[in-house]
Amino acid sequence: MNRILYILIFVLSCFTIAYPVFANFLVTPEQNLRLELVGSSRDQIRFCKQKSSQVFGRNPIAPSVTCQFLPEVEMSLDQFFTEELTETEETQWAFYDGSGKQLFPTVTWEGQESMFLVSVVRSKRGQFGVQLQRKKDGAYFFYRTKMPNWVI
Repeated sequence: MNRILYILIFVLSCFTIAYPVFANFLVTPEQNLRLELVGSSRDQIRFCKQKSSQVFGRNPIAPSVTCQFLPEVEMSLDQFFTEELTETEETQWAFYDGSGKQLFPTVTWEGQESMFLVSVVRSKRGQFGVQLQRKKDGAYFFYRTKMPNWVI
């Protein structure tokens, strides 16, 4: 009996130590997550591939890349990724205004503080993640996600 108790204490101790290290790698909930863009005319907003100078972060638009403008109607982000995955590297995507300034849409969901969407990351295998920044303290988080759940 004591042996089981020691093993349980050891497992809980490992979890307590490891959890803060891996806590930023989370999964978004299975619900529609609405992005809110304020202050820019929707017909001027573009969704563009970013220059890959940094793995994550606020990067400029990649050179010679055609950006996609937002339609006037509500849409899910998966509609931007209709092409076959041919690239062998991770890509990063973000929203920009007409002058090329990066925009940071707001997103919230139940039990979560308001956050800014910094970028969408598409892995080599076609999986998606989003880099979010918490409004309150500026902390960054990376969530694995499904693109059909994101609506703009």
